[in-house]
Amino acid sequence: MENLPRAGSRQAPSLGAAARIVIGFAAAAGAVFLLTRVALLVQQRQVLHDGPLAVLAALAMGEVHDLLVVAWLVLPLSLYLALVPARVFRWRLQRLLLWSGLGVAVYGLCFLAVVEWGFFAELGGRFNFVAVDYLVYPTEVVTNVWESYPLAWVLAALLVPAALALLAMRRGVAGAPLEPWRQRAALALGVLAIVAAGTWAASPEWGDVSDDRVLDDVARNGLFTFFGALRGSYASFDGLYATLPEAEVFRRLHGLLAESAAARTSFAPDTTLREVRNAGPRRRLNVVVVLEESLGAEFVGALRRGPEHTLTPNFDALTRRGTLLTHAYSTGNRTIRAIEATTVGLPPLPGISLVRRPQSRGLFTLPALLREQGYETLWVYGGRALFDGMGGYLSGNGVERIVEQADYPPGTFATAWGVADEAIFGRALAEMDDMAARGRPFYSLVLSVSNHRPFQFPQDHVRRDPRLSGRDNAVRYADWALGDFMRRASGRPWFHDTLFVLMGDHGPRVYGAARIPLASYEVPILLIGPGVPAGERVATLASSLDVPPTVLGLLGLDYESRFFGRDVLRLPAGAGRALMTHNSDIALLEGGPEGDRMAVLGLQGTTKVYDCDLAAAQCERPDSSPAAGELVDDAIAYYRGADLLYRGGGLTMPATGLVHAGAGAHTPADVGTGAGG
Repeated sequence: MENLPRAGSRQAPSLGAAARIVIGFAAAAGAVFLLTRVALLVQQRQVLHDGPLAVLAALAMGEVHDLLVVAWLVLPLSLYLALVPARVFRWRLQRLLLWSGLGVAVYGLCFLAVVEWGFFAELGGRFNFVAVDYLVYPTEVVTNVWESYPLAWVLAALLVPAALALLAMRRGVAGAPLEPWRQRAALALGVLAIVAAGTWAASPEWGDVSDDRVLDDVARNGLFTFFGALRGSYASFDGLYATLPEAEVFRRLHGLLAESAAARTSFAPDTTLREVRNAGPRRRLNVVVVLEESLGAEFVGALRRGPEHTLTPNFDALTRRGTLLTHAYSTGNRTIRAIEATTVGLPPLPGISLVRRPQSRGLFTLPALLREQGYETLWVYGGRALFDGMGGYLSGNGVERIVEQADYPPGTFATAWGVADEAIFGRALAEMDDMAARGRPFYSLVLSVSNHRPFQFPQDHVRRDPRLSGRDNAVRYADWALGDFMRRASGRPWFHDTLFVLMGDHGPRVYGAARIPLASYEVPILLIGPGVPAGERVATLASSLDVPPTVLGLLGLDYESRFFGRDVLRLPAGAGRALMTHNSDIALLEGGPEGDRMAVLGLQGTTKVYDCDLAAAQCERPDSSPAAGELVDDAIAYYRGADLLYRGGGLTMPATGLVHAGAGAHTPADVGTGAGG
């Protein structure tokens, strides 16, 4: 391959070494992408679900995606081969480096295919914003993969296809001379032209070959979607989604938020700031919010499974002591979305969660408001506080004290995500005892970790059932730990002065053909404490971002609010809403007298409205009624309004979070004594 053509040679033109190397690598990459797509079709059973014609369309569109990504991958190689001098190309060291680099690249593509197969199985789609988030924090992710899968065997096995591909490439190049510089330059320019034209024409809608979200994702390319997510991580609403004039956004937003429990609502211009007055008695209660990792409604006997098949007998028993929201939905499929929703009460902004954004400091949050009123504030976690920026976000938004993995005794049972739930709840109880002893009310956010792959937990109290999956066994353990926490808490003197919010942070995984797979977002939210009816079930549509105003309503506090959520317990039965995001789609789910509907906003200004069946957790039948347009405009108002306020600094704490005028007015000094228990 290192021989150069002799001057004056009249041999018939043939592919030279550079062209063969580029084509060989492109073929290897294209083959990996095609086999990945076929494997995903089999994994998701799309051939059976959508039929051969739809699958063929997905395969054809997939080749368009792959061509662009392959062109990007071979561009550096073609430029190198165009620029390397012929004499350098013949060097043995150059050949060693070139083929070693190609071998590593092919092996990396094979490994990426395996990673994407697992990612799709767990999260129901190609690489997206979740993959971008995980890339930033490799410690937890790599350790989790190592604990969950036989990674050493996988890495070794991938050497075989990579070596075979490399051998085929070398045989294809053997004996071919290196082309003259002009031919190599023309090859590089041709690849560059494909990259430029394809990138200019590329659209997120390229993969839309059906009404099936999963098949559309299969038709895409994982690297294509990853870099699209990376590019849009901090993108603003404007320019991506359908929009309305700013004045219309706030006019609608004021009307939407005025449907809260406030006796009267008076908004400041171009903001959501308004006074909220709660008519009920004021209670100086402690507030404990427990976010249960991956506790979707599908596991809960009181919601979906029924008592005979439940994995959560402890949670089910606790529902008899409080009020259960039976149609509640998370705003996203990651824990940071739940932290965002239950603290700042904001719709999920497109891109990465605001928990990860550096400007998210000094926001109007539930812990900041309670701290202003004399509460001690605490976050108890089993993992590293720096993961996903959670520690920085919470400490910058009202949380005074943070307990993380380093604060537990050495030898405490732990996985990649942190110490086991029983250790987390034990530490939370000790911290609450200390805060109560100081005579001030407290707010505590507790985040569990055990119901997460690799689904490992101590078996001192809950033994693995070999008939159940790893995830189901982890749910059983997490439920036991939660029940044990509540049993132990009930013996504390502060228990009867405490409001508990026990809820799933998000569902366990994403599945289903719908643009927003509703069943994957349904979570239990259970309220227990003084003033909360026991054994009651509330069917009002609710969102995790409704938690802050609902908590403050139960406390009977009057305050100046910037929350986008509402007090669910004071809403009419058909007036609930839920906001959620999946990949780049954002949605508004609304209940009403004529049924439930969902408006979905997609990239490039696309909008769709679906009729929903909440009992079946499905939103798949298109709605083209005149009212559908109004719902789309309401969705725009929520999301564009939130984006405008966040970027413009309109979500910070007001001069005071309290209402000082009129009946029921109070000051921070009023709540600084006699709480705790």
